[in-house]
Amino acid sequence: MKHRGLMFAIMYICAVFCSISQLKIVPILGLIGESLAIDLGQIGWLMSVFTIAGIILAIPAGGLVGKFGPKKVFLAVMIITVLGNIVGVFGLDNYTVLLSSRILEGCGFAMASVAGIVLINMWFPDKNTGLFVGIFVTFAAVASVVALNLALPMVTSFGMASVWWITALGTAIFTVLFWMFVKEASPQETPQGAEGVPAPSMTKPSIKRVLTSGPVLCICLAQLTIGFFLYFYMNNYPQVFGAVYNLDAQTANFYGSLNGLWGIPGCVFGGFLLDKLGKKGAPKLDLVCFAVMFVAAWITTGLNENLYILHTILTAVFPGLVLTAGNFLVPQIIRQPQDIGYGIGTLGLFYNIGIFVGNPIILSAVQATNDWAMASMILSAVSAFGFVMILIYMAISRKDNPATAASDGSVTESVAN
Repeated sequence: MKHRGLMFAIMYICAVFCSISQLKIVPILGLIGESLAIDLGQIGWLMSVFTIAGIILAIPAGGLVGKFGPKKVFLAVMIITVLGNIVGVFGLDNYTVLLSSRILEGCGFAMASVAGIVLINMWFPDKNTGLFVGIFVTFAAVASVVALNLALPMVTSFGMASVWWITALGTAIFTVLFWMFVKEASPQETPQGAEGVPAPSMTKPSIKRVLTSGPVLCICLAQLTIGFFLYFYMNNYPQVFGAVYNLDAQTANFYGSLNGLWGIPGCVFGGFLLDKLGKKGAPKLDLVCFAVMFVAAWITTGLNENLYILHTILTAVFPGLVLTAGNFLVPQIIRQPQDIGYGIGTLGLFYNIGIFVGNPIILSAVQATNDWAMASMILSAVSAFGFVMILIYMAISRKDNPATAASDGSVTESVAN
């Protein structure tokens, strides 16, 4: 298929703008709180509604992709994101309106990754799937770097509304480019029998087939642990460096910011590596990653200053590799190709559940014991659970039957390797 690189680039930037919508308020939450005279709980909800939307809409998004196709769903995502930002402008003096705008933006964000992964598997069914999946899953990290560096200076120079207006304008421009240039691969352009590629079939997409697939559920449970693990460090590294190691706030924030930065090259390299390892080698990579995560979690409160940067690398790169591997594997182990949307949606559901429950569980345990070592213990246990899930996946995946496309375009069953 021609121009796949251009189409991927446009889709990637679209996804970055969706994520900027999520993260743009992080560096200016204090200003928003002062402007609206709201408490910390209300400020927290401005971020939490995004994760809740991801939990509620992940599986329905997969169904919509299966019914309408990924391009239409992605276009809807972009339009909703534009509308959410425009509504947000009018909510800067009204908390209820602002919260409603965040819900709109969250609905768009929840569907972006599902449609994006399906498009990648359409465009790159035969090779480089892992690399492009690895690049794609960095969109949130890139958005974080952009938002954290630009949002506050924009507010200082042009006022609070400028962040919303510029995000809406950029999203609108790339929505038009997406509509003009991005295409889905037709059956004639897609190699028959390629793994992870929807093929013509009389069978409708089925969430039941996804939820009754043991290998898919094992990968999803492993992905839940990544959301649990990764977002603890993304959100709490500055607190750990400050409370445990007595670093000043600026230094603690600097070390904490490194975590998101390392994730970008980690995911890209992981995608390249997954293309070399293939479906058989990916679980072995996951096992190595979970083992490293276990060690990193265990030593979280026992570092010396020479290990600070190394620790931020370990807690970003290795979870990022598992995150990439999950999105790489699910389209290949799904039982019927037309269920890929539901498969990625289910993966996103588990990931968002991990994000949502992780911080409250760990911080409640830390508060109850007044000891950050509890965080190390819980995260080590979570890493061990992910390791076990991959072992179970490897044990049962040979018995499950993902579908491949026959030469005549019909769907047949074959034993998974």
